[in-house]
Order: sequence, then C-alpha cells, then structure tokens
Amino acid sequence: MKVTLLGHASVLVEMNGTICLMDPVFFDPFEDGAVVSCPQRVVDLEQLPRVDLLIVSHRHPDHFDLASLAWVSRDCDAICPADPVIVYGLRKLGFKHIHSVEPMGEIRSTDFELYPTRSEVGSVREFGMVFKDESGVFWNQVDTSLSTATITAVLERYGHPDLLFAMYASQNFEFFESHSASFPYQTHRENLESVLRIGPRMVAPGSAGFRFCGDRAWLNAFLFPISAERFVGDLGRLCPDLQTKVMKPGDVFEISAGAVRHLPGASTIASTRNDDREVLNFNPIAPIPELTDPNPQGRSMTELAEVTERLIIDGLGSLASNAAGGGNEDAVIGLYRKHQVRYAIGLVFPNSTTPWYRFNFGAQSTRVTNELKLSGRADMVHRIAASALSGWIERRKSFFYVRAYSRRYSTLYEVFEGREPLGIKPIVLPDLLMHYLLNVVPGSENAARRHLDLEIEALSRA
Repeated sequence: MKVTLLGHASVLVEMNGTICLMDPVFFDPFEDGAVVSCPQRVVDLEQLPRVDLLIVSHRHPDHFDLASLAWVSRDCDAICPADPVIVYGLRKLGFKHIHSVEPMGEIRSTDFELYPTRSEVGSVREFGMVFKDESGVFWNQVDTSLSTATITAVLERYGHPDLLFAMYASQNFEFFESHSASFPYQTHRENLESVLRIGPRMVAPGSAGFRFCGDRAWLNAFLFPISAERFVGDLGRLCPDLQTKVMKPGDVFEISAGAVRHLPGASTIASTRNDDREVLNFNPIAPIPELTDPNPQGRSMTELAEVTERLIIDGLGSLASNAAGGGNEDAVIGLYRKHQVRYAIGLVFPNSTTPWYRFNFGAQSTRVTNELKLSGRADMVHRIAASALSGWIERRKSFFYVRAYSRRYSTLYEVFEGREPLGIKPIVLPDLLMHYLLNVVPGSENAARRHLDLEIEALSRA
C-alpha cells in the first residue's frame, strides 16, 4: 500500500493497482477563498492517475471541494456519508456510481477492504476511513472525534494499524463565536489519548494543513493552538517507542510486510513549495482588527443596502412583528419574547458606515427600528459586513466564508436564589439573524443545494 499526502486532507491511497482518492482539494485558495494550503504546495494534475475510488469524508468545503471533484473521472465509484447534500452535489457534477454509506460497516473488494469509522460529533455527517490490503492497514481519522467503542471496534477487527493519520489540531473555531481563545487542554488530551489507545506502528498528524489568507490572515494567530510538531513531541514524551512523522505535501508512506517507510517529497503529483507554517504561531493576545467590508465583488452601496435591508426589515422584521405569541409563533422568536431580549444588527458597509437595526422583544409590539449609532442597552448584538451578508442571502457564499466577517456577543443572563445566596447563569439563545437565514427565510430548506448549483454554474463558465 502506498499513501500520498497531496496537501491538507487530500490523500491518495494505492492498493493492488486500485487508486483511491480521499477529500481532494487541488487548488488554492479554497473554502470560498478563505484559506490556502499550509505548507504551500503544488499539485500537478497531469500526473494524477485515473481514480477508481473517490471518498468524501464530509460536507465541509475544505473536504468537499467542487472545483477539485470536477477533475475526477465520473465513472469511478464515489463513497460518501448518507448526507443528501453531498449526494446531490456529486450527482450534479455527473458522478454515475454514488454509494452513501453509514459508518462502521465494511466495504469489501477482491483485493482490499474499507471500513468507515464514525465520529462522535453528531452535528456533522462524517466518517474517517480504514484502508486494508494484504500489505497492511492505514487509518485516516480526518476530522472525526473518536470514542473508546469506535477504537475498540477497529482494533478487534484489524489489530493495531500500521499507519495512522491522526486528528491533532484542536482548532479554536469557537473563536468565531466568542472572539476569545484559550488553550484547548481537554481536546488535546483526547486526541493524544486516541493515538495511544490505537497504538499504531507509525502516526502522522493529519488534515489541518491550511491557513487563512488575505484580509482574514489575522485569524491564524487565534485558531491553531496545536502544531504538528507539538503534537508529536507530546506523543514522544508519553510513548517514546512510537514512530511519529511530521509530513508535508508530496510525502509518501509505503506499507509492506509489517513495516512503514516515510519517503519525504517522493510524490510526482504533489510537492511542497514553501513550508510557511510559522504563520500559524498561536498568539491569543494578538490584536483583533476592526470589522470592515472588503466588498470583493465591488457591489454598489445601493445594491448592498437593498438586499440586506429587504431581509432585515421586510423579512426578519415581519417575522418579529407579526408573531402573535400563539401556537404559530416561531420558536426562537418565542424565546426572545420570553427573555425580553433587546437585539441589534449592525451592517458594516464598504464606506465604513454602520446602520443599526434594533428589535425590542420586551416591548408590547416588536418593530424593527433603524439608527445610525448603537445607543442604549442591547442584550445580543450581531455586526456583519454587508457584502458578506448579501452573498449569504443569495447563497453565493457559505457561512464558512461569512463567519470571518461576522462578530457577535451576548450579555444575557438570569439571577436566581439557590444553594448559595445568589446565582447567575448565562442564557444561551440562537442568534436571530442566523436562525432566520438558516431555518426560516423562503428557500432555506434548499440553501445548501442552491449554493452548490451556483458553484457548479460558475465552474461551467470558467
């Protein structure tokens, strides 16, 4: 078996002449232009062999990249989780043999076996993948959080794998919600424990090979607290006999007769252009720049105002003011009324103006009001760049792009008497603007499919 890292989470596995490609991302930038591979790499698609088996681990755009999938033969067998959006996208691209599977069920061929492994993160339909042929066993964990039961099931079935690409990065994506970053002690412990329980012959920290770019590069100081070097260093202290490797795009691993060889830069398909991982140096006290709107499409102020105000005033405003508090009331609106929330949306425009839209759910009649400056009390606040919100409304941008141009906070809490003289606890509510866009606005049920349609249309014009 030969395993090649093409960059980030893109892996090519060769088993007895069968070419398996998992989570292909060939081009930079990706994820709606938000990130680039790190280390920087080059993929020579002319050298890519014909793919027999395509595997997509989950829907996130750094793993499910339509521009890259468009380069793969539509006649191959495509394996993915039972996620209707992935299946829809693969069908729209023209893949003919799509197999949506559940984790923990074997997939057998004459010369090899696959075993998708489950994740404990229930909000995402995803899997890792075990590859086995007569030469050995490779487990690509990808982004899956592993339980003891899952690890035990793999060990009982295959024994200790020869090679493990382990989840390691403990990325602080909660930063997009809180704009605070602490060291992820618990997640780091869990990732180390998973490797020690699996007990592979060789382990390499996998996936997480990207960084934010352009006007989002400031995020790199906050989101990547664990480096690959730090992870293998901690593993070495815990288990000195464990073979560990820090890999780069273009590295190859060969599994044969109970041995694993690491061949740095041996691939003819991918190569590392520049090892720029120093930009991922974790610095949670780095400055956070003021939120601005880069307006990358150069849309006019009038157009941005029309699109965003129509959603906020006509859409969200109508939902808030027309609900009567009865059985037909939106559930989230009901929670806002119950807690008498004062909610504010600030639209940051390219000319640096920020009109504010306020909703007072403590008032007898909830109507959206507009002001040029946020004044008075606000319990929940959402500031967002107008062009990012417009792209999200029109489904031309996903939240993976929008989140870098969105800032929120809440000061909601309740006080109560308990065992102590006084208790205070936060009240956690869904953000109203996000709830409306994700769940209520007409067409929200098909938003992900619409986003894929627009991406595929753009690819066909390119």
